[in-house]
Amino acid sequence: MCVNHYKTIAMYKYLFLLLLIALMPACKKHNQNGCPAKACTYVFASISVNFVDKDGKPVPAKDVKAINKRTGKQIIASSNGPAVPGVGPNIFTIATDNNKNEFSADGDDVELTATNATTNQTKITLFKISGGCNCHIDKVSGPEKIVLE
Repeated sequence: MCVNHYKTIAMYKYLFLLLLIALMPACKKHNQNGCPAKACTYVFASISVNFVDKDGKPVPAKDVKAINKRTGKQIIASSNGPAVPGVGPNIFTIATDNNKNEFSADGDDVELTATNATTNQTKITLFKISGGCNCHIDKVSGPEKIVLE
């Protein structure tokens, strides 16, 4: 009776293994964007910059524009609803996870142009932002604050 018991267990292990192998091709290897499937968090990432004066005090900016140098296209940051230019006159949201597919996975150079609303001084600042098949956008390089004199 003991030998039959071991044969039954071996048969179930064998059937389980066959079932597992049969189901493997059903697993998604790529998502809808052609990217390799991976587990990502539900965090919604965004990249913003603060505009300050030489003393570090907030200053309002105007005519703020971010251009992806690889594509030549302007980046319009958006949430799940309308465009999100920023949460204040001295803060500008460059991009969010909704813009992720506008960037390469290794990162693209982004040129941000902003003008001090009081002095009309214009400044150009470079960022590098990655997206693509990554789970979220990420600022590879670039400042947290831009000094507008």
